Amino acid sequence: MNLGIKERLSFSRDRVVESFLYAAGTAPEPKQASLRKWLSKVINLILITDDVYDVYGTLDELEIFTNAVERWSPEEIKELPEGIQICFWTLLNTTNEMAAEIEQENGWTSVLPYLQKTWTDFLKSLLVEAKWYNKGYTPSLEEYLNNGWISSSGPLLSVLAILGVADRKTQNVAEYLKDCQQIIHHSSLVIRLCNDQGTSAAELERGDAASSILCYMREANVSEAVAREHIRSLMVKAWKGINGYCISCPPFLQEPAKYITNAARVAHFMYQHGDGFGVQDRETRDHVRSNFIEPLPIN
Repeated sequence: MNLGIKERLSFSRDRVVESFLYAAGTAPEPKQASLRKWLSKVINLILITDDVYDVYGTLDELEIFTNAVERWSPEEIKELPEGIQICFWTLLNTTNEMAAEIEQENGWTSVLPYLQKTWTDFLKSLLVEAKWYNKGYTPSLEEYLNNGWISSSGPLLSVLAILGVADRKTQNVAEYLKDCQQIIHHSSLVIRLCNDQGTSAAELERGDAASSILCYMREANVSEAVAREHIRSLMVKAWKGINGYCISCPPFLQEPAKYITNAARVAHFMYQHGDGFGVQDRETRDHVRSNFIEPLPIN
């Protein structure tokens, strides 16, 4: 509300409550209040930037925006439309503030470069998808997923989970990211595939950018039902990777692994009845009401 996002970025989704719902499912314990706050902010920013790349910016504008975020410099955005400038400053200021809070509360040093790098990778993956859509290009399923696990936003949520709960006395951030790469990839893949399962029907109707389901339909020349079944099998395979990692990882990685896994769990919850972020007046509203508003009955 302080940033005036709803009024100034009217093209973007206003999903603060849904963002908090996802964050609360990822980090539900009372002691993780700060992590929930950071996750909520990042998820809301993910939705805003996703809308910038999907419906607002031209390819040239998106290239400039992506480069500006990679350099973490406002110099390049001066000629961009006001909406994209607002998005850039919101991302820059919120991330800088968050990095300072993480360092102060959890004792890490030099947090900002990791957040900046992960945001840059995310935006570059959105740019790839925007170029595909602009060209009318449908990638192979493998090509789509090689980019899609990053555009799922899973790596962003995972970096926050590591910064929020990992023991800084055991390893530094770079070492945690290296050791958690396998579970980050599997969890992000689950998020991507859940998202596609929940949103692809509406996207096919609208003629939006390719999803994993559409990519496989065209690649294998199969029906939507067959493609959905294949995507479900990939999801099962990714979950086997997550479970295998959680069983075999050393004790000091179990805490971050739990929250990275939770992010994948919540994706099933948010997309089980369709687009849990896009459609507010159905199951998502009931989930919000039952989790945050209506007290549990005590008999």
